[in-house]
Amino acid sequence: MTCEELEVFLSKNPTIQEAKALARKLGLKVKKRMKKSEVLKLLQDFAKSLVSQKKEEKASPPQEIRENGLPQSYGSDRLVLLSVNPNLVYVYWDLSSETLSKLSAQKEVLLRLYDVTYIVFDGTNAHRIFEAGVHLSMTRNYYFHVPMANADYLAELGFKAEGKFVPVLRSNVARTPSNTPSTSVRQRWIIKGKRTVKIGEPPLKPVERIHISSQVESGR
Repeated sequence: MTCEELEVFLSKNPTIQEAKALARKLGLKVKKRMKKSEVLKLLQDFAKSLVSQKKEEKASPPQEIRENGLPQSYGSDRLVLLSVNPNLVYVYWDLSSETLSKLSAQKEVLLRLYDVTYIVFDGTNAHRIFEAGVHLSMTRNYYFHVPMANADYLAELGFKAEGKFVPVLRSNVARTPSNTPSTSVRQRWIIKGKRTVKIGEPPLKPVERIHISSQVESGR
């Protein structure tokens, strides 16, 4: 009920029963022995509270809801390599303004992936090299399909200059999982509540010998 409707109701000089019924409908606390004047005053006070509430709503401007999204860049140089499955790896990067300007000035920006399984990589001794051109203004990540599972990979972001690749950022080494069950027969035992891991055969109890008579007793 609006303030105007309540004022119209009070101006009609309602009976005490009508006033009590409306007060209860509005959620006001009405006592059994209240007089008509007391019930009407209760309704009048409620009408005044509606007026003050309406004034406060007009005084306070509507609040604008702003969506705080994630920033496009954190302004730091970072190249991260993650393995997705045995034959897929994922690379993402973030660049500082200085590195972004340096790479944007180049004609050909490249992302390289190296197979560095069981080697100390020096930039030239990778088993395999995978290469992809990237547009820095359009993407910040890339997926590589790789032929070898259970292998170590490393990525570099750079550019071509005079036919040679010049690396600018280098990632971590990521190992793809195996695509076959492990051939290891070793058993790993973890002690609950401790960080130690025992590798080897499980402890066996001494062999117990059972004496069995070769003669079958009869008559039992």
